[in-house]
Amino acid sequence: MKEDLREKIRENLLSGSTWLRFIFMVLYAIMFYFAIWIVGIMILFQFGVVLLTGKLNERILPVGLSLSTYIHQILLYLTYNSDEEPFPFSSWPSIPEYNIEEKVVTLNKEPEPPQKPPAE
Repeated sequence: MKEDLREKIRENLLSGSTWLRFIFMVLYAIMFYFAIWIVGIMILFQFGVVLLTGKLNERILPVGLSLSTYIHQILLYLTYNSDEEPFPFSSWPSIPEYNIEEKVVTLNKEPEPPQKPPAE
């Protein structure tokens, strides 16, 4: 029994496919890191646009959705929930036809708080 366990561990340690997956996992972890930074920049940019104009920049919404899907695919691969390797070893995640009216939440203006009477 103990010999079988040792042999199985030895077999796992010498498995080329396990080490190849480890190399891919390191590469995808690096790509995940950069993708998160890009998403962070997009978040700040979109917030700035909304802050200054009161409207969303509709052009970057599909990019954000696509990049978020890609990050999700990377996380599935890194956590062994998927054996399918994300981009660049498969195609970039596609998003369905993007209808902006269905996706965007309207930003309502909040009423101004009541003014305090001046202190006498």
